[in-house]
Amino acid sequence: MIKIEVSYSGLKIQDFKIEPLMRSLVRDVTEYAYLLARFEEAPERTGRLKRSIKRKVRGTKGEVRAEAPYAVFVEKGTRPHIIRPVRARALRFQVGGEIVFAKLVHHPGTKPNPFMRRAAERTAQKIPDLFGKVWRKHVALYS
Repeated sequence: MIKIEVSYSGLKIQDFKIEPLMRSLVRDVTEYAYLLARFEEAPERTGRLKRSIKRKVRGTKGEVRAEAPYAVFVEKGTRPHIIRPVRARALRFQVGGEIVFAKLVHHPGTKPNPFMRRAAERTAQKIPDLFGKVWRKHVALYS
């Protein structure tokens, strides 16, 4: 599982209602990270990886996770490795329109595609804008 976490701690100001402000900020930042990860950064071959990206906000904590079992291999890549059949006597796959059977395959590995990292970095750059938006709403409520 890969996840982006958003939270805050500290900031106790008695005369100012900071908790609703932080909840709104965490909600907006989490939503922004989710939208980037799912609809802009995640690669799409079958759509399963994109559909596995979920978000959860509880109070002043938010997270965005890619729950597909292979998400970490997409994010970090893989080294060259051998693939062997598990439940059959041979592997079956298609190459250039032809069906091929093999007892093992020397996989060359895959390059990393850090889609969650990109979403997190892009989100981090957007936080000042998101904070400004939440701040203006918050000040309007308490003015």
